This record gives sequence, C-alpha cells and structure tokens, in this order.
Amino acid sequence: MPCYDFNSIVERSGSLSVKYAPRAIESICNNAHAQPFWVADMDFAVAMEISQAIAEQAAHGVLGYPLFSSLREEFFDWAMMRHQWGPDINRIAIGPGMLTTLALLLDLYTKRGDAVIVPMPAYRPFVQMVRENKRTLVEWHFTYDSKQHRFTIDSNQLEHLIREHHPGALIFCSPHNPSGRVFSYEELNEVAYLAAKYHIIVISDEIHADLAYPGFKHIPFDTVALDNGCRAVTCMAPSKTFNIPGEHYCNAVFTDSELAKGFITRLHSLFLGTGLFSTVAASAAYRYGYDWLIQLIEYLDAQAHHIEEVLRPSPIRCIVPEASFIGFIDCSAIVESVAIDATRKPDLYDPAGSPHGGLLSRFFGQRAGIAMNDGSWFGSDYGSFVRFNFGTSRKRVDMALSRMLEAVDRLD
Repeated sequence: MPCYDFNSIVERSGSLSVKYAPRAIESICNNAHAQPFWVADMDFAVAMEISQAIAEQAAHGVLGYPLFSSLREEFFDWAMMRHQWGPDINRIAIGPGMLTTLALLLDLYTKRGDAVIVPMPAYRPFVQMVRENKRTLVEWHFTYDSKQHRFTIDSNQLEHLIREHHPGALIFCSPHNPSGRVFSYEELNEVAYLAAKYHIIVISDEIHADLAYPGFKHIPFDTVALDNGCRAVTCMAPSKTFNIPGEHYCNAVFTDSELAKGFITRLHSLFLGTGLFSTVAASAAYRYGYDWLIQLIEYLDAQAHHIEEVLRPSPIRCIVPEASFIGFIDCSAIVESVAIDATRKPDLYDPAGSPHGGLLSRFFGQRAGIAMNDGSWFGSDYGSFVRFNFGTSRKRVDMALSRMLEAVDRLD
C-alpha cells in the first residue's frame, strides 16, 4: 500500500479555488488577506489514480458524448466495501451533484407551501432550498450540551413539530454538518420510526458518510428506513470523500425501485445528468481510492483531537467531530468581549463588507487573520460558534490555532 503525505502543502492560489479567492474571503470576514479555513474543501491533492483518469480522458483531445455502463454497480461495490451496505441496483440512481439532487427530490416529493423540517444547526443551502422553492421551513433544533460540547437528537421535539406542522419532508444530514456527529442506530431509528408513523419522506444528505473516523460506524439511513417502513432517499457522493467537490456527482438510493424510477424520469424530463469529467473522476475514485481514503481518515481523526487538545485550556472549545474535516468551535465565552470590541472598532466589523459573515467570523478575520464560517451561517441561534476547516496540513492548522488564541488573549 502506498503511503500518502497529507502534510505536504499544496499551493492553491490562482487555481480557480473559491476558498482562496480574496473577494470571497472578504465576504465572510472583512479581510481579503485572511488565511482560508472556511468553505468545505480540503487542501490535499487527490489520489493519483483520479488525476491520471482525468488526464487520460483529456489526452484523447475530443470531449464527446460519453456512455458509462456500470456506474450503479461501482457504487454498489463501494457501499459494500466502505459501509457493508448492499442496496439493490434497481434502487440506485445517479444524480448531477448533491445539492441539485436534493433540490430536485424536494420538488418531486413536496409542493409549494408544504412544511419541510430541517435539523438545526443546518448547512445553509438546505434552508435556502426550502425557502427559495416556496416551501415552509420548520426548524428542528438539536440539543446542545455546553459542558460536554456535543449535539444530540431530540426526538420528542421532532414529534411535536410533526404534529404541529404536518410536514411533507424532512431533510436530514448524516454525518451532521456542522457538528460532525455520526449518529447511532438508535438515534436514526427514532427518526425513521416517526417519519414512517406520520408518512413523511426523509431526504438524507450523507455526503460526509465515507469520512467517519475509526471507532464510529456510519449507518446509511436507507437501512433504518427499510427496518421501519419509512420512505427515504439516501444520497452519497465522492466529492467530500476524495476532495473533488468541483466535480458534481451524486448517488441516490431510494427505499423502493418505483421511487427511483420516478426520479430518473424527472431527470430525463429536465435533461439533467452528470458531466464527462465528473463521472470519470467519480468512477476512478470508487475503484481506486480506498487506500488513500483510509489514510486520510486517520490523519483527520488525529487532526481533530489535536485541535481539541490545543484549545482545551482556552476559553474557546472544539466540538470534536466524529467524521470529516470541519469542526464547530464554541466561542460563547468570548462573545460578549468580541461585541465590546466591535463597538470600539465598528469599521472592522462592518457587515457591508462581509455580508456572508457574522460577529465572530469578522473578529477572527480581522484580529487573527483567519477566515472561518460564522456560526450564524448555520442558523440565527448559532452566532456563538465558528466552523473551522482543518482539511489541510498540521503546520497550517497550528498556525491558525496560534493566531486565534493570540487574538482571544488580546480581548479585554
């Protein structure tokens, strides 16, 4: 097995990366020169086999219409290898990227005005998707233990919301973004039981599923849905797994083949499909990327615990994720001091210059030179958090943590 070096620093400026684009960085923290630890892509080079597959395809010199014959089978093999999960091939459909697939599913299974439940804190596009498609957003807030620094599912609240709002769908996220939770079978079973009881379809975004850490087993929602007779669509993608988020590709697994056929029919009616290079990249990733991924997961697991250890003595605390490369940092102990700092230096915190940011992202962007997503991006109740992307070298992570802690220490 080859040994992959995730400590190597890849120069990404000038590479069309939005993560490193000064204007995009400024929009969240008011400082175009801040170092980027925000949007969820990693700084690691992809597995060599993926790069080679794309290069070989491009080398033909003609980028004609492709024909792929075994994509569903390749995902089946991957799901068996990574998750010991073998969904029937006839229940699998290939969609054009995670968000496009989720939005299409929402449009397919709900109608204008329908209530849609979204767990909070939430990846903001879920909220946008509901609102911009004229559905009614119902926020389901996870319980946060401020002593254990952990989010958990509140199934009693979920049932209350269902009875009150009679939703048509629940958009789920497993593992959860931004908390990094890998849910237990018992937690997922509660959700599936209630969804079945009240005839709600669950649309489960599992884009971070392959990145569950050692000791945490991701359970595809499809399995608990079938156990409970719940209608559900479980969506996975190679994008976060193999650091190819610019290549839009999604595997949607339906709890029955008729649901899958309906989705495929809708794709055809809208002339939607995957692109040549996105499909080549996905196919190569699923066939050849397993060893690269296993080493990556070990690196990210160590990275997450290192961050928790560094921050433990400080006023800000890491919610240690159980999957992926993004972590929520609880900054509630410094929010009041940051607010005072904002009154003294309002120009640094001017929202006009950072419309996609918040108090804490502006503080760290200005006072530490570190760009992170503000917690308010994940819901108005989460302004005391920031989301930190640690999918980069240990050297860069330590640089960011050092700057952040120095900025915190300088607060009155």
